[in-house]
Amino acid sequence: MSARLFGSALLLAGLSTGIHAQAQVPGRSRAVKFVPQHLVMSGYWLELESQRREHPLQSFTVTPQFYHGPVGHPDGVPNSLNENPSVRGFGVQGQHRFYLHAPTKTSSLAGLYVSYGPHFQYFQVGFERTGWHEVQGPDDLPYYEYGPKHFTETINRYGADVQLGYQPPLLPGPVFFDVYVGAGLRQSNSKSSFGAVQYRSGGSNYGARGLYFPAGVKVGVALR
Repeated sequence: MSARLFGSALLLAGLSTGIHAQAQVPGRSRAVKFVPQHLVMSGYWLELESQRREHPLQSFTVTPQFYHGPVGHPDGVPNSLNENPSVRGFGVQGQHRFYLHAPTKTSSLAGLYVSYGPHFQYFQVGFERTGWHEVQGPDDLPYYEYGPKHFTETINRYGADVQLGYQPPLLPGPVFFDVYVGAGLRQSNSKSSFGAVQYRSGGSNYGARGLYFPAGVKVGVALR
């Protein structure tokens, strides 16, 4: 009888050790994600997500944004009079995210979520117009010449949005996807050396303002 009790004690001790070891397996509480759809606007977005240790169902994301390259026109016809348009700029977005179910030990940052937060962006859009332009002559008198002239439009944009998304549980390996849709409101201030603002029309344009509906997919790598 004592042998049976001793064996049972060993078995319980083994199970307890296994459960404790399983509880100590670290979840993937940080992630880095690339947002590819902004490439069409010459934008490079990289989202950094970090889980709150004291609140496992919550995380914070910070998304630095950089723009450099040709001007994109995903939702409209480009202005054919603007030649060689290019953009450069930067931005940042911050979000507070709430997951809607308890995380697992092996896939903490996963599941259906709601997030919200603000953003700020700065753009410099350069373009040329060919035509008659007034220039200063050597005798300090104005005269007109025909040819291309460079113009710059400076844009400051800020706003906030709410997103609903789904980050599937991790497959074997660290790579995963994050799919989201949302709605938000943004404002912009534009100043152009040309005079008339050129890059405000269309919901995806650099100076667009008012209601907007962000949506897309992110490709991420989970970190421990």
